[in-house]
Amino acid sequence: QGIVALIGLPDGQLEFALDLCRGTECIVFLQVDDPEEALTIRKAAAAERLLGTRLFVEHAAFSEILLADNIADRVLVADQAAALQENELLRVLRPRGIAIRGNQRTTKPVPEGTDAWSHPYHGPDNNPQSEDQLVRGSFRTQFIGYPKFSPMPEQTVVAGGRIYKAMGHIAHKANQNEMLNTLLCINAYNGSILWRRSLTEGFMLHRNTMIATEDTLYMGDDKSLKIIDGESGELVDEIKITKEDHISDGPVWKWMALRQGVLYAMVGNTESLIETQKSMRRGLGHWPWDMWDGHEYEDPRTSFGFGRTLIAIDLNTRQRLWHYRDEDFLDARAMCMNDSQIYCYAPGKFIASIDLYTGKLKWKNSDPELLDAIGDNE
Repeated sequence: QGIVALIGLPDGQLEFALDLCRGTECIVFLQVDDPEEALTIRKAAAAERLLGTRLFVEHAAFSEILLADNIADRVLVADQAAALQENELLRVLRPRGIAIRGNQRTTKPVPEGTDAWSHPYHGPDNNPQSEDQLVRGSFRTQFIGYPKFSPMPEQTVVAGGRIYKAMGHIAHKANQNEMLNTLLCINAYNGSILWRRSLTEGFMLHRNTMIATEDTLYMGDDKSLKIIDGESGELVDEIKITKEDHISDGPVWKWMALRQGVLYAMVGNTESLIETQKSMRRGLGHWPWDMWDGHEYEDPRTSFGFGRTLIAIDLNTRQRLWHYRDEDFLDARAMCMNDSQIYCYAPGKFIASIDLYTGKLKWKNSDPELLDAIGDNE
């Protein structure tokens, strides 16, 4: 799937662009330099109901391509457009996109200074500050894509030129029903939906259990850590915490972070059950400030995101490096880490530091003034 720019027609074959639409799920942009040729193929595409949906046809000289920057996944250049300059090809190609001209293939490199948004709050340190060196004002809309309406809650991570968008269990308008409990992988440059997976019903995903890398999505739920191939959406592997491990109150993944090939996570007990809520209400609108089961955070044994076990797993070998278990329940909303420590918080009781490399407790601070400054567990 994606956007293919066809610059000229190979040997004048009008059927080439139509066949490209028939044989793929791509959106095809065709540019020819002959207005009569453009009219002929528009009529043929309209007869098959492809024009303006799957096939877009423009006529212009081949000195430039009538597309925005960084938008095309592939650019195919016919012989009659041989004079097209290389820099114009690279302009319309998105990073990692490929231009094909005769026997020559050119891949557009990813520019230095591009940053990924690998965790829900950018990185494992929970500091939502991008380190991208290229994004500067003024800004223009790159694309408006589907879905235009999302159920709640919703989480997004970005890496490798892909946006991973997970959508939850509550629809407040009927236009959100289609995406209930759905994971989408979206082309970050042009908005094409690359693949779609159903999510496990009953798991509240509003937490840090999604991590994107260059080629993989890691996603934890109430059954396992799922390792998903970024290109295909196929499930590659699962990591489960079972009763036989004797380290956790349960199999639920509460919080995750990734640093230098090691996955750090909090796992624990089962939580309040949630039910998928469809809506029959039409029109537009936002959601109310209602309180649903599990969101009141009164009982850490059933509320979302509380656990007592931290683990570290080498993702190359799938081996557990260490685990740490506390007597008190830790709140996943307050978990964060730097390059040497994991910081965790038991509401109203303490802040603690766990050594990143050994899993040993470094310190606990239960100072009443500190806990009072943090405030109530809300």
